Amino acid sequence: MLNVYSGECRFCEVGIPVNETDMSGKEIHTGDIVQLYQGSYVGTHLEEWMPTSGLTVVVIRAYQSFSDGTHQLHVGPHKPFTMGIASVGVQGKGNYASEWKVSIVKKYYDVVDGEHWKEFGFNYREEE
Repeated sequence: MLNVYSGECRFCEVGIPVNETDMSGKEIHTGDIVQLYQGSYVGTHLEEWMPTSGLTVVVIRAYQSFSDGTHQLHVGPHKPFTMGIASVGVQGKGNYASEWKVSIVKKYYDVVDGEHWKEFGFNYREEE
C-alpha cells in the first residue's frame, strides 16, 4: 500500500475519502496533492481567494513514527487535515477570520512510489 510521509514520518495510506470536495467539486482523498487558497473578505462583495506559494498534501495522523524507523498505527478516529493548516482541518475557517480552500492538483491514484516533493516536505512510499 502507498503511504504519505513527511521526511521519515509516516502519516497515512493514500486514497482514504475525507468527505469533502475541493473548490471545483472534486472529492478529496488522503494523498491528494493540493494548492491552498486563502480567502479574504469572504461573504462580501470584496471576496477574494489567493493561492499560497507551493503545494501541499491531504493526510491523517494514522501512524506514530519512531527514531528507529518503526511506525505504530494510532487507534482512531483520525481527523483529516491539509499539511500547513492542520488546526483548520482540510479546509475551512482558521485563526483571525482567515478562511482556507483547496484545489486538487494531482489525485492520489496518479502518485507513484518514490515520488518526492522535497521543496514542499512530503513524499510517497510503498509499504507492506
